[in-house]
Amino acid sequence: MIWSSELWSLLQLIYLNVMRLSLFKRLRGNSPSGFGLELLSIVIAIVLGFIVTEWRESRQEAKKSKAALLRIAQEVALNSDAIENMMPYYVQMLHQMDTLGRDALNVASDLKGWEGINPIAFQSSAYQLAMQTGLLSNIDFDMATAISLYYAACDDYGSTSGYARQSLLLGQLESGDQYYTVLELFRQHCQVLLYLTEHLQDDYLPEVPTSPARD
Repeated sequence: MIWSSELWSLLQLIYLNVMRLSLFKRLRGNSPSGFGLELLSIVIAIVLGFIVTEWRESRQEAKKSKAALLRIAQEVALNSDAIENMMPYYVQMLHQMDTLGRDALNVASDLKGWEGINPIAFQSSAYQLAMQTGLLSNIDFDMATAISLYYAACDDYGSTSGYARQSLLLGQLESGDQYYTVLELFRQHCQVLLYLTEHLQDDYLPEVPTSPARD
């Protein structure tokens, strides 16, 4: 499709060629029929040039969008690995709290394997770059919605972890109940993200190539 700016450029080129051919006609005494055929061939060539140019640009944009989706798929996979690695810790700490009771619980001394609240730092640079450069503007609406929901869930987790870290620095995170609430929120966030990850990987995102095993 030729947009308004391209159409205006096309009209300008046609006008310039008409003026050029008119000049050559006067100088060389070309016949009207020859002049018309030459003008028509030029117009056709210009239109075809615009079509080919737009086709090439569309292919380039499609390639860029495909590459952006692959980077997002790799990012989602890395985030999923981080969840899989951290989820057992959340579950284990919560189980110990349920078993020992949260009243007068000292998490540092009473919980076996306690390493702090351990928030996950999810990656989102591939998504942010794709949004800033408009590389996802021509993808399927349902796919774009699913990707946006996933990263919104990552942002929600980030907000919760930011609040928890701030509370810890201010000395407002002390009791067993408070730690339990934080870890339970982390666990629930991760459950939502795992569901969204599965939906993205099964229905929309390209498969991430695996590195060959090394001996």
